[in-house]
Amino acid sequence: MSDHIWETFDGLFKTVHRQGRRVEELEARITDLERRLAERAGALNPAPQQKQAQPTVSEMPVERAA
Repeated sequence: MSDHIWETFDGLFKTVHRQGRRVEELEARITDLERRLAERAGALNPAPQQKQAQPTVSEMPVERAA
């Protein structure tokens, strides 16, 4: 019985590890595609206008009690 539990655990561990690697590969692929898309957009718009970045809000406004 104990051997069966360890075999099941080992199989589960290997599956999780394999899926984690697959997620990392997909994230790298997404990053590459986003970079290529940005390069292509830059090639289509040779003189993009610089937009001023809006300041980020570091705190959420607090609702006032009635």
